[in-house]
Amino acid sequence: MPQAEHPPRAWPLLERYYHACAFFHGREEEYQFLTPYVKEGLDRGEKALHITDPRYRDDHLERLAAAGIAVQECTKRGQLQLRSWTESYLRDDQFDPDAALTLLDQALRSDRAEGFQQTRIVGHMEWALEDRPGVNRLLEYEARVNEVLAQHRETAVCVYDLTRFGAETVIDVLRTHPLVILGGVMRENPFFEPPAQFLQTLRERKA
Repeated sequence: MPQAEHPPRAWPLLERYYHACAFFHGREEEYQFLTPYVKEGLDRGEKALHITDPRYRDDHLERLAAAGIAVQECTKRGQLQLRSWTESYLRDDQFDPDAALTLLDQALRSDRAEGFQQTRIVGHMEWALEDRPGVNRLLEYEARVNEVLAQHRETAVCVYDLTRFGAETVIDVLRTHPLVILGGVMRENPFFEPPAQFLQTLRERKA
């Protein structure tokens, strides 16, 4: 018998634009949206790559489990992968956009080689508030990551806690994401600027 087809994705906009910034007021609001998004992908057989604060690693997994996600089973078979900031963004105790983009590209290639047809990335972005060299290049990274995601046709949700990030940063983050999640609703972002245009703006600021 032929296999039953999966139902349409709950967030079809991510199939067109790939990159979303998500703004929440605290972790409770965040996980109300994130856990259904993560669970849907895992139920469809997709890979889940999560990058989070190492201090919240156990809490993150507990919240996923509480939402009905078989965390241990998914992790054991390689479908759920959790990386800390120091294993991704802040390798060598600093942030290098080129290294981070290369690491992302390699991870997505590896996922495909392992047989996963899609990867859903969730990245908690408070690492950019750490006192580390290079974190001031956050916006450059957010602009450039659009090209990597579009090349692989993979999706990423970058999570920002509005209780920690200032208005100026939030405005610029909006300009680097074609999709925005606010109030638990995903929509096209009218403030998005193409990466080349926004990177030129950053160069002009430095000049």
